Amino acid sequence: MKTTTTNPRIDYTELAAQLNYAALERKLAQLGEQEPPKKRKLVRDVLAPVAARLRELHAKGWTYEQLAKELNDFGLPLKPATLRDYLSKPKARRAPHSSRIDKPAAQRTA
Repeated sequence: MKTTTTNPRIDYTELAAQLNYAALERKLAQLGEQEPPKKRKLVRDVLAPVAARLRELHAKGWTYEQLAKELNDFGLPLKPATLRDYLSKPKARRAPHSSRIDKPAAQRTA
């Protein structure tokens, strides 16, 4: 039988009364003077410089399996499905939030 544990609720009023804001401010000031920790690279970060070439090769008839094998042989462990997912997804483009606000309510619902 699986048991689940729930975390107790945090009383933020009590926490705020106990918090040393001066020390917290010093700590945050120190962090502002440091470089942030490096983010872990993702497959898109590694493939981005060669994505156009990979798409071109796929368009010429190379399969994702063949391209993944070549990348694996080169030292980049990658599954064909991962390569296919990365290369087939268009770049995400988000509309600015202001465009929704600028429209009257009647136009937003249409």
